[in-house]
Amino acid sequence: MLTSVQFSQLAAAAWSGPAAAIIASIEHYAAAAGDHASTTYSASYHVGGVCHMGRAECPLAAVAAAVQHYTAGIEAEAARQLASAQVARRFARRVLATLGGQLAGRPLRGAGFACRARRHRCLRLLRA
Repeated sequence: MLTSVQFSQLAAAAWSGPAAAIIASIEHYAAAAGDHASTTYSASYHVGGVCHMGRAECPLAAVAAAVQHYTAGIEAEAARQLASAQVARRFARRVLATLGGQLAGRPLRGAGFACRARRHRCLRLLRA
């Protein structure tokens, strides 16, 4: 069993992320009737407006759950950023390849509306 100060020191020592507001609390519950009693530990790290919270009956598990919640959020954000970067890379590669082909004299490829309109306009101008 840890004291409140010890638990808050544990939560602060376990954090290695960016600057965060660290909140550690211990909740004791004793039933009014009967002999049921429980203790719950909760640790939360508030980073950039997002709360990463862990709650358990063991203080180590509570801190580990809060840190796990933070790392899962980072992994999800990294996956979104990676997907966005891959889309941007593919788009840039396609634009550069098209531009390089046009500079080399290759005709526009594709049967899109703009390509057909240009082709018909050029044919009309050539026949006139």
